[in-house]
Amino acid sequence: MNAAPGRTWPWGELHVAAGIWLGIAAYAVPLLLIGVTASALGAGDAFTDVGDPFDKASVVARYADERLARAAAGNALPVPPRVLGDVVTARIAWSYAIVSAGLFGGAAVVATRHRPRAFAGATGLGRFDVDRLWLPGAAVAVLYLAAGAYARGVEASGIEALIPDATRLDATLRDTPALVLYGLTTVVAAPIGEELFYRGLVFGGLAEWGFVPAAVVSSALFALSHLDAGSIIPFTALGMTMAWLYWRSGSLWDAIAFHVLFNLLSFILLIART
Repeated sequence: MNAAPGRTWPWGELHVAAGIWLGIAAYAVPLLLIGVTASALGAGDAFTDVGDPFDKASVVARYADERLARAAAGNALPVPPRVLGDVVTARIAWSYAIVSAGLFGGAAVVATRHRPRAFAGATGLGRFDVDRLWLPGAAVAVLYLAAGAYARGVEASGIEALIPDATRLDATLRDTPALVLYGLTTVVAAPIGEELFYRGLVFGGLAEWGFVPAAVVSSALFALSHLDAGSIIPFTALGMTMAWLYWRSGSLWDAIAFHVLFNLLSFILLIART
């Protein structure tokens, strides 16, 4: 495919490169502040539990052995291990995730060197068509089933590198405020911030290359940003789908709608399983 007829994006590769550096800062700074804020509030340094029940049991067993050995030798007893994530730290983490998503979207606008209204006009955000939402909804149904089939396939294959690493949400699920913040992050903040960045800035900035190269690069960056080797293939497929929705309609709302619906379905299933 070549550039969509009648479509032009008023930014290019240099804007994308600048945006990537701004995006790294938007991700890294809030991440670094989680521990600092948690320490200032007297909370723990982790917002996830230690592994699965077997991992937790193993940590406790090692601690018990070390405690008995030190007690028998008359030495100082070891500090008890922390196997459960701190719910206060979980609240802090998801609060900063919302901030990070906002910064991510802001980085996209700043990198294009356009005012917010001009950016919105160039990316079709000024045009919201409810009648088009059936297509993102249908795409979510297809891609969710495909993602589930892919997950089962790689688990059956036994190839560890291809198995997605599920985010550990034990502490979040134990605390209602943390769960609400997680929901706001995944269903609202992340879809908007990431679509402004990956589809609006990156895909739009590379669109002169043609659909496929621009979609592949923006989708690969989207997948890599989740820092999970096992999710690269499915997340790239999701990114390609959102790029196509944007390309087809000329409005980022279609990609945002897909992202919101996909994450909302995941969030609902998460709640249903608890």
